[in-house]
Amino acid sequence: MINLKINLLALLLMCSTFYGQDYEFGEVSVEELKENKYPLDEDADAAVLFRYQNTYYLSGNLVTEIRERIKIYSKEGFQHATEYINLFDGRSSEETVGRIKAITYNLDNNKIVTSELDKEQIFKSQLSYNYKQVKFTMPNVKEGSVVEFSYKITSPFIWNLDDFRFQRDIPVKEIEAEIRTPKGFNFKKTHRGYFAFRPTIETKRDARMGMDMVVNTYKLSNIPALKDEPLVDNMNNYRAGVMFELVSIDIPGVLTKSYSHSWEDVAKNIGSSTDYKKELDKTKSFDDDLDILIAGESDKLKKAKILFKHVKERTEWNGVDGKYFQHGLKKTLKEKKGNAADINLLLVAMLRYAGINANPIVLSTKDNSIPFFPTLERLNYVIAHAKIDDKDYYMDATDEFSNINVLPIKDYNWGGLLIDNNNKVWKHIYSIKPQKALNRYSLKANLTADGSMSGKYMARYTNHSAYVFRNKAKDKDDETQITNRESTFSGVEIDEYLVKNIDTHEGPVVESFDYEFEEGVDIIGDKMYLTPTLFLKTDENPFKLEKREFPVDFGFPVIDKYRFEISIPEGYVVESLPKPIAMALPEELGKFKYVIDNKNGKITLSITFDLNKAIVSSLHYGALKEYFNQIITKETEQVVLSKNTDGTANSTGKGR
Repeated sequence: MINLKINLLALLLMCSTFYGQDYEFGEVSVEELKENKYPLDEDADAAVLFRYQNTYYLSGNLVTEIRERIKIYSKEGFQHATEYINLFDGRSSEETVGRIKAITYNLDNNKIVTSELDKEQIFKSQLSYNYKQVKFTMPNVKEGSVVEFSYKITSPFIWNLDDFRFQRDIPVKEIEAEIRTPKGFNFKKTHRGYFAFRPTIETKRDARMGMDMVVNTYKLSNIPALKDEPLVDNMNNYRAGVMFELVSIDIPGVLTKSYSHSWEDVAKNIGSSTDYKKELDKTKSFDDDLDILIAGESDKLKKAKILFKHVKERTEWNGVDGKYFQHGLKKTLKEKKGNAADINLLLVAMLRYAGINANPIVLSTKDNSIPFFPTLERLNYVIAHAKIDDKDYYMDATDEFSNINVLPIKDYNWGGLLIDNNNKVWKHIYSIKPQKALNRYSLKANLTADGSMSGKYMARYTNHSAYVFRNKAKDKDDETQITNRESTFSGVEIDEYLVKNIDTHEGPVVESFDYEFEEGVDIIGDKMYLTPTLFLKTDENPFKLEKREFPVDFGFPVIDKYRFEISIPEGYVVESLPKPIAMALPEELGKFKYVIDNKNGKITLSITFDLNKAIVSSLHYGALKEYFNQIITKETEQVVLSKNTDGTANSTGKGR
């Protein structure tokens, strides 16, 4: 890539080109200001009336000019009056933004009043190790305001074209985006999202450059908002837009070179870096400590567990992603803090020192998006991999509660690249998948004749369910936990709350408490109507849209097993029970089983909810939505108890 930059600089250094349709800044109409609803989406809090984006080469840099006009319809739309500009900081060179101009327009007695952004209202901050952020909020924003801004981003990273994102969280009325590249610079364009579009492509001669320019222009209108939905890996993966990747340069007599590569090529590229080729073998800084730590232990898996725990306890993640060192092994150990690469590459180095076959795996986390094609730039993270007795073990020591083969959920995204320089293995692997969590719930309840109920709740969480529980409960005392659980389990009063094994990353979490519950029974005449799932019933279907274009991401597969045991009050018998049921999702994605019985004065209910895959395709969305509808219906069905009139106690009664 360095050679590419040099070649591009040679071609572009003397060029000054700017192309863009001439739009007058500031021509906001009274009609725009009077509009109180977006015609195509009357619930929208705001809408982009117009956006123009122009990307071109100028004097050896990549320049992007932005202009945008937004209508604010309600107070909830005020958030769209703040613009965030993220700029890559490569330390030796960085992106910059300039020519920021911003105006808010309001109506006052049917006259347009303007409020201009002051330079002191522009704020700069270090967003992360590699990104700076420039932020400004439009002044004097009200319901009905129109805001308009423009700015120019200059980037020295001329091989790296940012994505064009056309779809927003609010509707877009009109957008025009243009990119101009020298003819012979061949870019692969990957469209994403579910809003159809295509560019117009033409070639124009630039006399100053002495070469033709390829112009890709995108003109779109009436783009619907991308509505946020539950259980999505990253909404940005599904926004309508286009990604660009330089695959070759073919300029006859000047330069002919291919940059098209496979995932193996990307893995080799990373493996050839100093961090992976040399730094990983610098183990002198920790050899004495490790010798003591693993002395006398010959089992490699036990060694791996010892070293994994050691790195987790010895270092702290600074919140910065990274596939390359920020500090390096020695400095990370000294400062006890580092980015993801510092910590997980340190773990790889320690595992190797202990004689374990360990290597890095480079990936893109869920919050970073899915890499749709072989690319170096779109990978942002690294974890550790060990091969022991022909079994794979994956580790991420950045998280307090992660475990071996229980990674932070963000790590399960598309797989990753194995970088094994020692054995000359560089490949994409897809086997990084979360294990199924097994959770068991037990509820015992004593029902009284006045309809009140008390009992004991116990739950046991494993794998990622335990991981999620620990992270949610982190730094919370029992009183806070009780408040949270009472909020989750509506109508329940909790006492004797106890949770075990919560402060470690290993093993299951066990939770228990005593409870009183007064909302589980309705009494009408001489009958009681009891919902046997008590306060654990599913109340709401998370899937509300009629159609969904993108997959459902549950995070990890799970099997939940519930057992309810409810003692019937003296003087009552079971008149009717819900029917047992078993149903399944297509392609063995999951199943639900409901079995209820009544014996010896007790109602017993067993429920199994089994989800076999973490990610369910949108093709099965309709079946998944109906599946949850049926579960909700079943879990709200009632047991009918009636007063015993024949003198026998707690007779069985008839099921329906």
